[in-house]
Amino acid sequence: MAVLLVQQSDAEKSAAALCIRAGHFDDPPERQGLAHFTEHMLFLGSKHYPVAGSFQQFVSHHGGSSNAWTGTEHSTYFFDSDAAHFAEGLQRFADMFIHPLFAESYIEKERQAIEAEFTLKLKDDGRRIYQVHKETVNPAHPFAKFSVGNLQTLVDLPEQSLRDSLLAFYQRYYLASQMTLVLVAPEPLSTQQAWVEQHFTAMPQGECQRDWLEEPLYLPEQLGIELRVEPHKEMHKLVLSFALPGIQRWYPYKLVSFIAHLLGDEGPGSLYAELKAAGWINQLSAGGGVDGSNFKDFSISCELTQAGMASTEQITHAIFQYLAMLKQSPFPQQLYRERQQLLEWSFSYQEPSTSEQTATELAVNMHHYPVEDIVFGDYRMETPPESLYRQVLNYFQPTNVRLMVIGPGLETNQSARWYLTPYRVEPLPTRLLQSLANLSPSPKFQLPQPNPYFVDELRLLPESATQERPDCIHRDNALTLWFKPDADFHTPKGHIYLQLSLPFSIQSCWHLAATRLWVELLNDEIQQALYPASTAGLGYSLHVQKQGISIHSFGLSNNQIQLLLDVLEHLSQFQVQAGRFHEIKQQLMRHWRDSHKNKPVASLFSQLSAVLHPLNPAIDRLLLELESMQLDAFACFHQQLLQQLHIEAFMVGNWQSQDATELQQRLGSWLADREHCAPLSVPERPMQNHGPVWLNIDVDHHDHALVIYLPAQDKSPEQISRFMLANHLLAPRYFHQLRTEQQLGYLVGTGYVPVNTLPGLAFYIQSPNTDCQQLYQATVQFYRTFLAELEQLSELEFQELKQGLLNQLQDKDTSLSSRAKRLWLAIGQDDLQFNLTERISSATKQLTLNQFVHFFYQLLSPDYDAIFLATDSKPSHSHLRFLDASELISELEND
Repeated sequence: MAVLLVQQSDAEKSAAALCIRAGHFDDPPERQGLAHFTEHMLFLGSKHYPVAGSFQQFVSHHGGSSNAWTGTEHSTYFFDSDAAHFAEGLQRFADMFIHPLFAESYIEKERQAIEAEFTLKLKDDGRRIYQVHKETVNPAHPFAKFSVGNLQTLVDLPEQSLRDSLLAFYQRYYLASQMTLVLVAPEPLSTQQAWVEQHFTAMPQGECQRDWLEEPLYLPEQLGIELRVEPHKEMHKLVLSFALPGIQRWYPYKLVSFIAHLLGDEGPGSLYAELKAAGWINQLSAGGGVDGSNFKDFSISCELTQAGMASTEQITHAIFQYLAMLKQSPFPQQLYRERQQLLEWSFSYQEPSTSEQTATELAVNMHHYPVEDIVFGDYRMETPPESLYRQVLNYFQPTNVRLMVIGPGLETNQSARWYLTPYRVEPLPTRLLQSLANLSPSPKFQLPQPNPYFVDELRLLPESATQERPDCIHRDNALTLWFKPDADFHTPKGHIYLQLSLPFSIQSCWHLAATRLWVELLNDEIQQALYPASTAGLGYSLHVQKQGISIHSFGLSNNQIQLLLDVLEHLSQFQVQAGRFHEIKQQLMRHWRDSHKNKPVASLFSQLSAVLHPLNPAIDRLLLELESMQLDAFACFHQQLLQQLHIEAFMVGNWQSQDATELQQRLGSWLADREHCAPLSVPERPMQNHGPVWLNIDVDHHDHALVIYLPAQDKSPEQISRFMLANHLLAPRYFHQLRTEQQLGYLVGTGYVPVNTLPGLAFYIQSPNTDCQQLYQATVQFYRTFLAELEQLSELEFQELKQGLLNQLQDKDTSLSSRAKRLWLAIGQDDLQFNLTERISSATKQLTLNQFVHFFYQLLSPDYDAIFLATDSKPSHSHLRFLDASELISELEND
């Protein structure tokens, strides 16, 4: 077994990842989904740790987490924990692979779990379209297999039981020779090596007899075709996929991603610019698509307007004209050097990742790169031979394309298996193929221009410049600016956050809907103009938040202030165009309508936010306002939105004091002609004395779902500590009991869920077969059983539980990005001493076992102000009040 050990002296947690060269491509044809099923079963007990779910509980108890995923050709398992218990965690982890029980008693339960996971995604358009793809490839290629599995594929057969198939799969593929293992820990490498030798030496040995991928992904008749697919949600897309061979051998050149960069450009003369100007597309992306050891789909995906749906042939012509321009142009050396430089900086100045992320990434890389490139392979970018560039471009031919049109109401004549996706497939007309092959470049198209945001050199702050916490360096009636120079992560990056408080944006539900549309229109307007920033190591986001609009710029600190001012300049100057108003309005309305088709649990949490947060109305209310919104009224809103405002700003990272002064002055200039206001307070709807209440929520989904939300009584560190510790204790137990043991659903868990900074605890469960009354009763019974077990909790166990939470609270920031988010959140919560975490830790240390048990009994009291959100009616003979969500909101507002 190939093993990589990493000593990270400052690691807050230790982590391990094990990656096996076996995935759903290795499923026997009669047992599709078996690799995925194996992944599930491995967590359900081993020889020396036979209790199912005990590994997850151990890891959670010691401040960590565990998970796994099954891919096409690999499966990866990983966990982390506090360093003090990592060695024991490693022993348990190894035993999963060396001595799995595959207990007969859990075979049927996990079949039901796989079935629940399958049904959970029945209306997921990603899965539905993916299945159409699978059915239209070479049936002899393993990509055609059904990867998830369900009750039909995971069943006893006359010649072999499911458990025997499971054992055979495990014995064939789960061998040391097929595995890579990575450990990341603060201990010396010699100590880590001793752990591996102690715990993993007994890993099953042998050579795996397997067939290498030689079958092509596509047969000749499966290229040069058009697929028409009807989605579940309302979407309009055109996807052109070009069949390439496996591209792993070209990894040193990053040629495919470079060609994706050229095709995905959004500047003047780009494919995107011309198609958008024609009114045919809203978005364009390039380079995605499935890939494996002997294939790569290179996809150009266009999100279409209504006019674009009627113009797919013209769009296809334009794409091939752009490709013709690329083929006739010299290799763009300067543009390639820009990408090389940025990738070099990404490697040299990469921010630390968590131990778990590092372990998982390296374990996978060990299967793809030679030893010398396990760390560097993703960043290696050598200038390719011109002949290789031409060779790759030559795959972009009409006879090598698959054209997929996705939209409602398309004419179809068959349904994909498993997901029942309506689709149609037919050859592209010979006329079209010939015209595409003979296209010349259009003079409208050109390669990207030199990037105005690109810089040749970077400067780093000295470590001594780092401040412990942010300072408020400016405050007046228009602007508050916080500043923290930070060189701890040795990165030339920075973050700037702006919160624009806009009183006009929150005057009514109509104004809230208009603000969301305004932000969508602004993003649409500036996307093309500011695209070069995204290719020069910079980025920005702009969205509705709290009482106005939030702007966040990030990336390399060079030119970032200029980028932020460019965003603000567009805020001031952009004009509402009738065509884009109607298009983006329709797009936003589709998005809001489709939200009802989301997973029911997600819809319930969205409704919970709408109930408790006055500035976050339910989607239905926003949709009603948007449907009736007229251009004239919106234009008036647009003129008034920015007339009165206040800016709260935070600058953190690779910045000098003169950068902060420059930002202050330039923000001051931008604000000069506007009326100022005080920062707006966040309105609240407290639940006190209004519960418990049951809200029945309509969703467009066949699953049942229940969310039980228990809000805290106040925002004190003591309350936060209790709710966080409760979730820490409950989460693995609730999951194991209702998901693993009772098989009530696949999506099961608890979460610490603060709303408007008020702590809260949520139980959630989604089930394809069990109604909400049974889910409610099962949860209540779980809680009562849990309370009885809680009485037996020893003082030692309680102290260990607290230490697990304290370890999480005391985790250091792993990157500048995570630190920036934490500090900006603190500013937004008025934690201006930046010590809330310390106060929560102190409260946790002082919490006694008796106080903790008493807290749990309070949560279960009949009159606790809980909110039950469900897709079904309330249980019979229940003490809960039954209300509509709008009725509860009226109650809370009139209190």
